[in-house]
Amino acid sequence: MGAQAIGLAAALVAGAAVYLFSLRFMDTVWAALSRRALGDAEYIFRKLDLMFKETTLRRCQQVVWGSGLFGLVLGVLVTWHLNWLFLILFSLIIAYLCLRIPRRVVDFMHERYLSRFQDQFVDALVMMSSALRSGLSLVQAMDLVVKEMPAPTSQEFGLTLRQHNLGQSLDEALEAMAERVPSDDLGLFVNSVVVLRETGGNLAETFDTIVFTVSERDKVRGKIKTLTAQGTAQGVILICMPFVMAVVLQILNPDYMRPMFTTVLGWIMLGFMVMLLALGGMMIRKIVNIDV
Repeated sequence: MGAQAIGLAAALVAGAAVYLFSLRFMDTVWAALSRRALGDAEYIFRKLDLMFKETTLRRCQQVVWGSGLFGLVLGVLVTWHLNWLFLILFSLIIAYLCLRIPRRVVDFMHERYLSRFQDQFVDALVMMSSALRSGLSLVQAMDLVVKEMPAPTSQEFGLTLRQHNLGQSLDEALEAMAERVPSDDLGLFVNSVVVLRETGGNLAETFDTIVFTVSERDKVRGKIKTLTAQGTAQGVILICMPFVMAVVLQILNPDYMRPMFTTVLGWIMLGFMVMLLALGGMMIRKIVNIDV
């Protein structure tokens, strides 16, 4: 009976401490969380605008907050049968991670967008080179790319031509495209055009040289991607394995796994595990991420 009273008193003291802590720091935490959510929403809005996807800032905010709310509900549903302190901490962590998911998804979409542009860029240069040899001007060659090439190359060159038609110089419009699309190959193309327009030169031959350079660079990128694919797959498997095993053991023998989620030692082991997995993931990513 005495042990139960001591446990109840400890729980009341802990609950009161959490309540007072919440009152003291809730405004600060909420303000920081709101700034993070608003910053992510603005970031998502800008990225989608760069990919020619129409949306509103309010819609982006709704997506970010909706993801955070979904994470909070998911955390509560997963840990409702565990210790209340672990339930609160785990739910908040899951909510914060889900809050950042839309930004990661948009980053992935933007990477795919840049990859498609990179794959189409050589064909666009070959088309412009042929157009220049047939007697067309650079603006006409770019207009041919807009009409014949698929998105996103046609969208980027189309926006550049629209800016030029609205009064912006062609050099400035091309430099703006290079800022929108962070590609070394596109930067090489823009710098070559700007220099040759000032000093004079054969644009068609220059485009042929750029096509050769970009093609060889793509071959090297492909070889590196093939060689590092195995390391990436091994890293993903090793990082996912502890979580998969935890789920399997939780299903097969919940009593065996309960101390991991209900004791201080278990929480310390979980935190240490997550820290080591994050460190290992960063090391693997650093090893397999090779710039060309």
